Amino acid sequence: MKNRDKWITIAFLIFILVIPLVTVVRNLLPSQQENELTDEEQAILEQNGTLANGTQADTKDNTENSMPKETGFAKLQKSINQFTDSLFGRTKLIGFNTELTSLLTGGTYIESTQTLMGKNNMFFYKTELDGHPIWDYMGINHFTEEEMAAIAANLVATREHLAMRNIEFYTMCIPNKEIIYAENMPDTIARVNKISRGEQLANYLNENTDLVFVYPKDALMANKDKVQLYYSTDSHSNQIGAFVNMQEFFRTVYGTHAEIDSVRFRTDATDYSGDLVMLAGLTGKYNIDTVYAFEPESADKAQYHDQVLLYVGDSFGGFLSQICKGYYKEVYWEDARDFQYNMLDRYQPDVVIWERAERYCEVFQDPIFIK
Repeated sequence: MKNRDKWITIAFLIFILVIPLVTVVRNLLPSQQENELTDEEQAILEQNGTLANGTQADTKDNTENSMPKETGFAKLQKSINQFTDSLFGRTKLIGFNTELTSLLTGGTYIESTQTLMGKNNMFFYKTELDGHPIWDYMGINHFTEEEMAAIAANLVATREHLAMRNIEFYTMCIPNKEIIYAENMPDTIARVNKISRGEQLANYLNENTDLVFVYPKDALMANKDKVQLYYSTDSHSNQIGAFVNMQEFFRTVYGTHAEIDSVRFRTDATDYSGDLVMLAGLTGKYNIDTVYAFEPESADKAQYHDQVLLYVGDSFGGFLSQICKGYYKEVYWEDARDFQYNMLDRYQPDVVIWERAERYCEVFQDPIFIK
């Protein structure tokens, strides 16, 4: 018995020491490093904006002087995060751990720092490194009156500033998946308040300003039983969900509206696995989503606007801007983290839409459109 325990201890020590040692060696020899993710997986995660520890510091045009100073603790934490993200065999270990916890719980639970397994094979984003979607769902991170007033002041100032350039300005906040598919959330996640932070902000702005702030929760709820609007394995809406979101924008701004069945969506794949199962190491097990692609030529010509649209948003903006291509003369999409004021001169837009997912809605207080 003592010999067995000794060998188990030795094997465990070798395991926990060898992985960091191999990681250090691989980091010192970058030319010999191999990506843990495939190129396709890396591209999807980058496109969706769900890579762990991603920050606004990654933008291509930011300068050192424009970034806040990091504290010693923040630098240490960042170094630790970078090291753990590059651990040798990290994704394989994540996948093994996830599979093991799923097996031990009869497929009702997975162990993951960023992915939450819900009901009906639906996965949710539980990160604390990329917003707080679970806090939004629970209703425990409401804005203060002062915070909402600051957001309102910035949006009003932005609208007035862009109006001097003859640019229309509108704002959209896309509900988190957890809000729309609450029935698939685990029962262990309790909701303290069913009014989420995004809805709270929308109500405040509608009651206290004349801003156009589109929070399409009601439209999504009204359509979700007709067809799936968010991927089961991904944190984002699909293109049908994006269509519903943009039609709510058109209804609010222009007074026009089209139903889902009035346009065409092409089926591009039926075995898609999204960012959430990638982060959990379960890509090969849950290839269950259908990918729809909007066909812009099927858009109602009565909704067409002979204008140039600049769509500034986050990872939801890719699909949303694709929908807009059926309704505007020209459409340009820029990630809000990369947006620079001189892009207004480059694109010469008639319309600017500033969009953020609900988990990012505090950034509406940043004056990115004001020089």
